[in-house]
Amino acid sequence: MKCSYLKIKLIILGLLITNIFPAQTNTKTLTCLFIGNSYTYVNNLPVLIDSLAKANGDDLVFDQNVIGGYTFNNHFNNATTISKINSQAWQYVVLQAQSQEPSFSPSQVNIQTLPYAIKLDSVINKNNTCSQTVFYETWGRKNGDAGNCGAYPPVCTYTGMQNRLRASYKMFADTTKSIMSPVGEAFRASISYSPALELYDVDQSHPSLAGSYLAACVFYEVLFKKSVVNNNYKAGLSNAVALHLQNIANKTVNDSLLTWNIGVNEPHAAFTYSFITSNFIQFNSVSTNTTFSHNWYFGQGPNSSAINPIITYTTTGTHTVSHVVKNLCSGDSAVKTLTLVTVSIKNNNNTTINVSPNPANDYLIIKINKNLKGNFLIYDTNNKIVSKGVLVESIDVTRLPTGIYFIEIDWIEGKEKIKFIKN
Repeated sequence: MKCSYLKIKLIILGLLITNIFPAQTNTKTLTCLFIGNSYTYVNNLPVLIDSLAKANGDDLVFDQNVIGGYTFNNHFNNATTISKINSQAWQYVVLQAQSQEPSFSPSQVNIQTLPYAIKLDSVINKNNTCSQTVFYETWGRKNGDAGNCGAYPPVCTYTGMQNRLRASYKMFADTTKSIMSPVGEAFRASISYSPALELYDVDQSHPSLAGSYLAACVFYEVLFKKSVVNNNYKAGLSNAVALHLQNIANKTVNDSLLTWNIGVNEPHAAFTYSFITSNFIQFNSVSTNTTFSHNWYFGQGPNSSAINPIITYTTTGTHTVSHVVKNLCSGDSAVKTLTLVTVSIKNNNNTTINVSPNPANDYLIIKINKNLKGNFLIYDTNNKIVSKGVLVESIDVTRLPTGIYFIEIDWIEGKEKIKFIKN
């Protein structure tokens, strides 16, 4: 099968769709190298991305080696490409294959393209372990690939070609544990929502300005992990067209973060906790990709670097707990608040019953200043029994939905009913 390549133009029309993520205010400066061909240099895609970034207070420091018609094989054997990869510790290196090659048959792609995707990723990671490779998924030609249609019928139509491009770029990203920038899928979505908006040049292959702007919006979302919606930079497009393309990019990226491997190989902080007693608490990290360190901050000292610490709180009230995790390249944090409240009542025999914590997450701790013998019933606000059993110090309420409940303690000295909240 053979490869070809061509040029640019623009027609405008728009559609507004819902913004699903709000803009963020933290500013970022990122470094990125673009390795590709004309689908990158037509309309100067890196400059469009940087312009979007600057309009949102961010900055993209970039370099590029983009040569018309170049394949991954060509770039792997190109001294300038290798030199630019090794020129600094890039945060991101974007790899864009020749526009038709990944749409060929799986067997041909496995022999002709995949090995060089792997080799380029290896060069990138050898230069800097923390560099993230980003595979730039391009789009199917407007009416399919007529030149290769006879040899491989799936590329005869736009949809068939786009399906093959998606599958191949997903394979490149999964094989190398890299990110996929779903520009081609954003093209597909825009064509579906607003087919009159022209994303192609007259050659039906290269992007129009609107097509390149859509690609830039996708890359801004992928690289900066921030919403592009309502960005003031519009590249000369009308407000309606720019907003339509921003929304398409935002939705395409954020609807399928795991599919594009965005954040999959980065640390993700998460934790649970349970009450052993009313103030003696077990914390458990359920974080992922955290090969380097765990740090806990409990709202009272001392703090901890254990993975699953147990802490005794000395004061009641609301405490903010932070769990910070890191691997070699980056980190993440999770924050929760917990409230320590001891609920107690006295009956006529001067017996004190303590129920804590309130609100409760996992367990209710029952303390009675006499023998703990008897039974319990838990009622919801409709007076329906939702749990019952033998009275023990720690009662599991994990399965109760969030809401207000009453626990009735039935023991040798009578019955006591206490209100509590389940978080």
